[in-house]
Amino acid sequence: MNATTPTISRGAPVSTERRPEAARPPATRGGTSWLLPSEPSSVPRARRLAIAQLGVWGLHDFSDDAELLVSELVTNALRHAGGPIRLTLSLCSVDRAFRCEVADEHPGELRVRRTCGDDEDGRGLHLLDLLSRCWGSTCTAAGKVVWFELHPPAVALEAALEEAHMTP
Repeated sequence: MNATTPTISRGAPVSTERRPEAARPPATRGGTSWLLPSEPSSVPRARRLAIAQLGVWGLHDFSDDAELLVSELVTNALRHAGGPIRLTLSLCSVDRAFRCEVADEHPGELRVRRTCGDDEDGRGLHLLDLLSRCWGSTCTAAGKVVWFELHPPAVALEAALEEAHMTP
């Protein structure tokens, strides 16, 4: 992996860019987006939306990882942002990836926490690092977008891109 792993220390800012070609925005097709309220019921709803969309694209093999990571990002947005959350799922033809973005209204930087064995939280960014091909955070005028990408096999992605292209 051509990614830089962030240094982990309690409360330290994360180098949130693991994409080798950070300056190039991905070309996306077949994307869809939902505005979720800032309430706990948005977490299971976001999981169901992600699983359903992956099913439409025929990317069932990535449902478990996507479900867990979507849940982590939406939960973090609920805990730290306090406003509406936008979940966006898309296929990136340039990067050959499934991409998930969670936008919130909190402008703060992401922080990786050092956790102990019995801690009940603080592992979301560690999971992003372990399960995704790349991930990052981008500041926006309204807050930030935290994203991750999963890279399905080329054959599965080609079929998904074709399905997205055919779907109105």
